[in-house]
Amino acid sequence: MATETAIEPSSPTPPPIQHQSLPELRNLQTILDRDVYTNKFPAKITVKEQLQILAEIKGALKESELEVFRRSCFGHFLNLDAGWTEGGKTGKGNTFAGQYVHFLMLRRMPTKKKRELWFLVEGKPARFSVHEFAIVTGLVCTPKPFLGLEEKLKLKARIRDEYFKGTTQIKVDDIQKAFRSLCDKEEGGEKKKAEKGKKKKAEKEKDLATDRVKIALLYFLEGVLLGTDPKRNVSTFHMSMVDDLDMFNSYPWGTVVYDTTVDSLGGKDMAEKYRERLRKPPHKQLPDVKETYTLYGFPFAFQIWAFEAIPFLGTVCAHRVDGPVRFPRCLNWRCGETVPPLDRITTLSKDRRVVVHSILHPSTEEKSMPYMVIVGAWKDEADPLFDGLANKLAKGATIRDFAEVDEDDVVGEDEEVNIRVEKVREEVREEPVVRVDARGPTSSRAPSPESSVPEIERRILQRIDEMGQSIESRLLSQIDEMGRSIESLLMSRVDELGQSLDSRKIDRIAEKIWDKPSEDLAPFDIQEGAAASGIGDIPVAGDDRMTYVTPTTEVHSGVFVDEDRGDTIHVVTSPLSGVKTRVRKRGKALCTPYTAGERSKRRKKETAYDPLRVVEEARMNALLKWTSSTDAPMTIRGGTTEMTREFFHDLLTPGVWISNEHIDEILYRFRRRSDKYRDIFPQNVAILSDHFSQLVDGHFPNFSKAGIEKYVIDPDLVAFAKGKKLVRGRLWKNCRALYVPVNVNCSHWVCLMVDLVRCRMTVFDSDIGANTDVKLGTAIRPFANLIPIILKATKDFNHLGAGLTKKWMWTRPRNQCTQSAVSGDCGIYMLKFMEYHMMDHSLLDNINDVLIPYYRNRFAVELFEDTSEA
Repeated sequence: MATETAIEPSSPTPPPIQHQSLPELRNLQTILDRDVYTNKFPAKITVKEQLQILAEIKGALKESELEVFRRSCFGHFLNLDAGWTEGGKTGKGNTFAGQYVHFLMLRRMPTKKKRELWFLVEGKPARFSVHEFAIVTGLVCTPKPFLGLEEKLKLKARIRDEYFKGTTQIKVDDIQKAFRSLCDKEEGGEKKKAEKGKKKKAEKEKDLATDRVKIALLYFLEGVLLGTDPKRNVSTFHMSMVDDLDMFNSYPWGTVVYDTTVDSLGGKDMAEKYRERLRKPPHKQLPDVKETYTLYGFPFAFQIWAFEAIPFLGTVCAHRVDGPVRFPRCLNWRCGETVPPLDRITTLSKDRRVVVHSILHPSTEEKSMPYMVIVGAWKDEADPLFDGLANKLAKGATIRDFAEVDEDDVVGEDEEVNIRVEKVREEVREEPVVRVDARGPTSSRAPSPESSVPEIERRILQRIDEMGQSIESRLLSQIDEMGRSIESLLMSRVDELGQSLDSRKIDRIAEKIWDKPSEDLAPFDIQEGAAASGIGDIPVAGDDRMTYVTPTTEVHSGVFVDEDRGDTIHVVTSPLSGVKTRVRKRGKALCTPYTAGERSKRRKKETAYDPLRVVEEARMNALLKWTSSTDAPMTIRGGTTEMTREFFHDLLTPGVWISNEHIDEILYRFRRRSDKYRDIFPQNVAILSDHFSQLVDGHFPNFSKAGIEKYVIDPDLVAFAKGKKLVRGRLWKNCRALYVPVNVNCSHWVCLMVDLVRCRMTVFDSDIGANTDVKLGTAIRPFANLIPIILKATKDFNHLGAGLTKKWMWTRPRNQCTQSAVSGDCGIYMLKFMEYHMMDHSLLDNINDVLIPYYRNRFAVELFEDTSEA
């Protein structure tokens, strides 16, 4: 049991981090109005890039040929999860999420720049430029060199002449056929040339292997990175370049790929497409009728950038790959097959606190990478608005919540009270009422008795349902409290009895052995003392054997000291066998009277966790120094995300909302700490992430539509239960409980504890008045329905029986949790509730508004010290 010590936090409260004002944000606007891109413009995007080509290349080339490919300018992409191919069958790896891209395309801002794209997400700008493209892809993006006539004459057409019959009308499908033909006819080619001698055969085979790699590089360039249209011809220049691997690998292909990608993305005029949609007949403007457009180049890189710049997009459907951080950043992400619809992504994004990294800042390791050294030498059209904004952001200015709130959305305290009063009047009286909102009072008349009967019936049923849920919740809460109290009393009594019995037994044995005065004992005759006390024979430990010595044994002894261990060694000769046995006598530290040995003391092992351990001032100052330094890197790599100075500013400032990035990073630290200190922290609980919450919430509409009988569980959800989807995840079959962070209506954090033994859920809420049971039930319902299905799919919980076929009940205890007076601290409360509950601590002790700033400081310092760059 962990110990607690009530202390006052002594670490200093950090001053707020200063950031430059950004007046440019007031002048930003998107090409489409907000109501258009949030509700009225669904679309379907097709891409020409085929990541499965990479899987085909990995499956077809030999290991020696893959090594040559790995040393090329595209070699790092072999570490990308592109699926698998075997026996003509293929399996998907990373997939293109078109709804993510369409979500951003609708929020693009007009700019004079030709090589940059700017987007506005909930009032916060985000830039996609060659700088971000290089960080994500790891491709060299220097300006394209000028090739004169002499250089062009050196380029050969051997590949084209030998494998494509000299034609210039070559398409991606032709490259695919040539690559497969080269890989398939390898054995036949060896047999035909077997008669020409071993030396010539080896040279031909080496040339054939080299050509396979060259065709594979061309295949990957055209089919994956450039996404060439199958109907268009492949560039003869690219085909000539690949025949000279040194020239090919030194060419800035990142520039070519980026230009193609940006031209395709920037060429899609969403405003014009929307105007075209409005000109269509009404039946073609319905929400289920989607517009279609095609993207070329490498839009997968744009998708990965979206995950890095707007983290909430990455948590909806994608996840970070387990293991250490890899470079470039595209290797750290995997996007699953299930992508939420556009309206769902839009709903999740409406939180004013959504985090946006306007410019991606390279870490210390990335700055030393060759693809980052030369990114700055780019020229583009001047745009004073975005040039000024980019310069300030590059120098360390941070984006806070600058989103302008519409006047129609502003409702003061008095207006809110009036609205609630008038709603109550509407429910109990049938008379004209005045509804008050932010736009002013407007008169309306109550419905007639005939039309209001169904509405009254619906409200009565709704009130009955709310009362039933409230009563059930309170009863279950009281039963749970009584069960905990009884269990605690029983366990406490058992521990007291066990300690008492153990203590008495040890005392009796000690009295029999050691009560005889030490001067009456002959040297080394420990066995006589045992015999005199009535215990009989006892074993004496030797070095490799165990010898039993009795009082009647005739002893011929020799004595020496083991200098390595400081123990006295006694050599005994048995009269029965005549064999000398080496017996080790107790060391001085174990004899009576006690004599201190010369060996060093062992380091004391930590046996308890103190949740109120003081944060030293030096550690806090180190963090504050980094946040205020202009020479230190602007971002540092955490366990699950990039942590910026703004990240720590929000975490350190009391009352400031913490995002899902903060939550997942701190929960990752909880999991890592639990794995490291297994004797202190419980090993039979699983700590999940906000990514899991978003995934469950995103799949619930499919469940509601299909029903429990026809619903097919997503493999990603089952992967969480298998401990594979989450960094340092655990098998649920070895756990008694799950701890899940839940963001209610994107505005309030609560802790959800899932009891896998009782098939029940408990919500720990720091502000019960923030949401009614009905509103909270809407957020908990996806977990109550899908978690039993996940458990059933694992086939590890069949012992739960009926618990796997019905929705689980949930409760929200009203007297077990401290209530907060600061709404922005709900995330910190949720984390401490989770930590204290899994350690069997009371949620009413040492969790309050006074200590929350201390917990913020401690979380920030520990996250900062855990990074490799700190």
